[in-house]
Amino acid sequence: MQVLAKTYTSLSLQHSGYIAGSGDGIVTVAGKPAPRKIWLLNAQTLAVEQVITSLKNGRYMFLGLDTAKEYLVMVRDYKKEFEPFAWDYVKPANDLTIAEQQALWQTWQ
Repeated sequence: MQVLAKTYTSLSLQHSGYIAGSGDGIVTVAGKPAPRKIWLLNAQTLAVEQVITSLKNGRYMFLGLDTAKEYLVMVRDYKKEFEPFAWDYVKPANDLTIAEQQALWQTWQ
C-alpha cells in the first residue's frame, strides 16, 4: 500500500490583490455554471496579464494582482454559441490575505 501525504506550499506573490468569481460573478453558459477560459487584461494597455479556466461550478480566481491597477476580465465561448462577456475596469480586492485566498479557492474545488 502506498500512502501519499498532501502538502501545501505557501504562495509568495509580489502583489496580494485578487479577482474572484463567486455569487453572481461566476461564469455561466445559458444560465448554468460552466468551465470556460477567462482572460485578464490590463485595462489601460490591453496586455494579457493572465489566462485561466473557470471550474465546472463557474468559479475562478486571479491571484497576485496589483491593487493600484484596473483590469478587463473577458470570457469567450469556445463553442461559438454565445458572444464574449466582459467586465471592464475591475479593481482587485485586497480584503483577504494570500493564505485566505488560497483557502477560499480550496473550498471551491
